[in-house]
Amino acid sequence: MTHSIHALDSFFYSSMGVYAFQTQCEMLAELGYDGITVSAWGGTPLTDLTLLPGVEAKHGLKVEGLYLVLHEGRNDLLLRRIIESVEGVELIELAVQTSVNGNAAILRFIESLLPIAEQRGLRIALYPHLHHVTQTTTQVVEICEHFNHPLLGASFNAYHWYASQEGHLQQRLDAMKPWLMQVVTSGSALSQLGWGGVATMEPVDRGEVDNFALLAALDRIGYT
Repeated sequence: MTHSIHALDSFFYSSMGVYAFQTQCEMLAELGYDGITVSAWGGTPLTDLTLLPGVEAKHGLKVEGLYLVLHEGRNDLLLRRIIESVEGVELIELAVQTSVNGNAAILRFIESLLPIAEQRGLRIALYPHLHHVTQTTTQVVEICEHFNHPLLGASFNAYHWYASQEGHLQQRLDAMKPWLMQVVTSGSALSQLGWGGVATMEPVDRGEVDNFALLAALDRIGYT
């Protein structure tokens, strides 16, 4: 089975600086990628989001997602404004890093986004992320089940699943199947030298994560 492949723009950040967005797109197109996921860390875009609508025509790439990080009680309004106005993207990936007012406030914020998603034809995928409030796939599935909304789903990130040592790959993917909107993977090895003092991020053919097993598990649940 052939899958469309997108790259995260975070891999263009290094100790040498950040590649310009147009350069990122040119490099990915040359390498044969199908798309790019763009990050707006904490609601502050490193990329001028007005460039997104022109990416496909100019580079032949689809903007597969816009990654946003919620700090509930601190950047709620900024994130909402981005979601209300951004063009050229159909999927919002939402990680919840911190909260001032707790789980109930996080749920209220997510609920407030659903009418916006309906009006704008967007999907919202909750993103499990190590060292965040929503760290595991179990947590994001519980939120999806709570709302049971067709435009609210989940993203599976193999790195964060592996680094959080949640385990039970097929079981977790089976649970995510009704909600799964996006998959991200990389190579990784458990190491204190890695991100957050937990695990490394590496090219897909390195480290300990068996990406062949991951792809087989995704095939078994019919993910395309």
